[in-house]
Amino acid sequence: MRNTRSLILSLITGLVLAVGFSAACSDDNSGNAVTQEDPKAAEARRDVLANLGENVIFATYVEFEQKVQVLQTKTDAYAASLDSADHEAAKVAWSDAMQVWQRAEMFQVGPAGAMGAAVAGEDLRDQIYSWPLTNGCRVDQEVVEKDYADPTAFASEAINVRGLDALEYLLFNAGTENACTPQSTINTDGSWSALDESELTKRRAEYAHTLAIDLNRSATTLREMWDPQEGNFLAEFSTAGAGSKTFMTSQEALNAVSDAMFYLDKEVKDMKLARPAGLSECVDDVCPDKRESPWADQSLDHVRQNLVAFQLLFSGGDANDPDAPGFDDLIRGMGVEQLADDMNTRIAAALAAIDAVEGTMVEALADDPQSVVDVFDATKAITDLYKSQFFDVLDLEVPNRGEGDND
Repeated sequence: MRNTRSLILSLITGLVLAVGFSAACSDDNSGNAVTQEDPKAAEARRDVLANLGENVIFATYVEFEQKVQVLQTKTDAYAASLDSADHEAAKVAWSDAMQVWQRAEMFQVGPAGAMGAAVAGEDLRDQIYSWPLTNGCRVDQEVVEKDYADPTAFASEAINVRGLDALEYLLFNAGTENACTPQSTINTDGSWSALDESELTKRRAEYAHTLAIDLNRSATTLREMWDPQEGNFLAEFSTAGAGSKTFMTSQEALNAVSDAMFYLDKEVKDMKLARPAGLSECVDDVCPDKRESPWADQSLDHVRQNLVAFQLLFSGGDANDPDAPGFDDLIRGMGVEQLADDMNTRIAAALAAIDAVEGTMVEALADDPQSVVDVFDATKAITDLYKSQFFDVLDLEVPNRGEGDND
């Protein structure tokens, strides 16, 4: 693969012209319009797409599948023994898998993306992690009903009783209360109160194992859809505008990636940071209950991995590797060096801000809430530049969910 920065820079000189070059012309017999791209600019984009597809997105899916396989093994051991050491090992395995998945949250391109919203989206992300639809009460209801006993049948249950978020609730929630209202059937009919602590522990452990089996299945499906030896969506992505049946132009595929990167603005800045920090949808000074990870309390770790993922896409996989083609190379190739430098500086500043926060999200909001606001401000500094100059310079389209965003 010609993924060297020198090649990128040599090919990309046509990008400045390409922004204005793309033009619609009549197709042969179909009557559809097709877009002609500047060949050199399109090739430069494909070098970036090939690198991001193979070394960032697909590599992360492979790593996630490996972590989930460990998670399945550990939850199996815990369900069999109910031993505290096995319980701790299962929690560690969940954390390891979640750290990888939080990077993948930024990669909702193709099959992982939402059907009808992302090109070639198949909702596979929601099969793995349904936040913010997480519903503890629904999980408690499943604990009572025991439908999880059949992992194959349980795969057809709603996404908010499966996935990494439901698994967090089962593994890290040590309480014996449920999350439902007093009017809920499991409380009014006495089915919850009939469970003593040992039975509740047993059911939660068995349910967790079923979810790990389901996760393993979903992780394998996602990896296989990108795998060159299986579904090979990697080729569809890498050959955009040059044989791909999914992406008619390289610009279309680049847009798919920039759409996915909007996760940093909507989910990370506006939801994971603004809400608990009291900056949005919070009537008190701070709202720790609105953090992403209420049971494992790893919300800050999640945000850090989201920022790392954004950096991987922007820099091509390694901010210190000049040979890794990324968005920064496309920008530099257009002669806008300052924008590339400013983006890198702001990403590094956001990572430094989150590393400066002491303790968990709950602890930080109690002892030093400004430290969380600092992370919000540093993240906003990235997205402000991303939503303006970044999109303008690369002639990218703002996704529907980003339209009308004036912050």
